Amino acid sequence: MFSTTTNNKISFTELLAECGDLLELDRGETIYHPGTPSNVIYLVESGRVKLAYLDESGKKLTLRIVDEGEIFGEMCLVGEALRRHLATSIEDTIVRSIEKKQFLKAIDADSSVLPVLVNHFAARMSEFEETLEDLAFRDIQARLSRQLLKLSDDYGVATKEGILIGISVTHKELADMIGSARENTTLALNRFAREGILDKSRYRIIIKSEDGLRKKISAF
Repeated sequence: MFSTTTNNKISFTELLAECGDLLELDRGETIYHPGTPSNVIYLVESGRVKLAYLDESGKKLTLRIVDEGEIFGEMCLVGEALRRHLATSIEDTIVRSIEKKQFLKAIDADSSVLPVLVNHFAARMSEFEETLEDLAFRDIQARLSRQLLKLSDDYGVATKEGILIGISVTHKELADMIGSARENTTLALNRFAREGILDKSRYRIIIKSEDGLRKKISAF
């Protein structure tokens, strides 16, 4: 039977267990890039994948991080002929590659999957709309605050010092997540640190005040 995880992230692992081929990827390896034919759906078996828009100048805007048990590349199911974004592994990762026809056959075999797949698309659209709203109407501090809270929700680990974001993330990666330059993102992080909202090192962020981050969002 099809199932979802406790944090409401859709997991296709059981449904697609016998489908497609497994691909082993090193950190930073490209899975597909803009213009690649769109005819395969991928399931993350382990590790994480970053989806990003890439403009002609090479500037990136991270759309989302895809975790274990989640699918990506699913836009081929709704008419996408060529990929519109970049997919790269952000750590050593294993993905399952499933041809579109085989994926649809698996969906047809279990009628309970279709409404969940619809909800999956609805959730993705909501995430993209929030990203557009942030870029259009919020400054860097507000966008960074929202992203840090999201990372805290998804990967936060409670410690004595505060909530540790449990994945390694660089200032450049954070900048790509909020559509900002790395230098401006570092300035905002430094300001948050001075204000006691967080502690940071090169790859480690501890959120000391979630309320402080929420105020940055509401104040704008």
